[in-house]
Amino acid sequence: MKIKTTSQFVLNTALLFSLLFTLTAQGAEEEINLEDTNWQLRNMKVLGGFLFTPDDPSKYRLNFRSDNRLTGTSDCNTITGNYFQEETGFRFDPFVSTRKLCPPGSLHNNLVLILKDINAIEFRDGYMYMTNGYQGVELEFEARGF
Repeated sequence: MKIKTTSQFVLNTALLFSLLFTLTAQGAEEEINLEDTNWQLRNMKVLGGFLFTPDDPSKYRLNFRSDNRLTGTSDCNTITGNYFQEETGFRFDPFVSTRKLCPPGSLHNNLVLILKDINAIEFRDGYMYMTNGYQGVELEFEARGF
């Protein structure tokens, strides 16, 4: 009887450690150095829970260059500035966008309003997620070649 109890204890302990390892691995964020990477918008969640997906994701790009320089496009507009990836958060400073009037259906206005206030960045399953502290607001980007 004692052998059965001991083997049951060992089995339960092994299962517990296996479960904890799996949960820890699933919750772990990927660490990615942004320098010389290029990303295009995949989805944009805005206040109110609305989800927008661009018709042509290549129109909405962020290009992270050396020396913390940012370039990119937001539909018919150009984005420039600097980015700072820090342990305590993420920010653009300055964040500049041209102000051309894009065609109807453009995501430009919402995108730049969110991007200018980005304060957190996370990488999961090969995608980059940016947030600005407002509940439910999230930008999802996918990696792309230049």
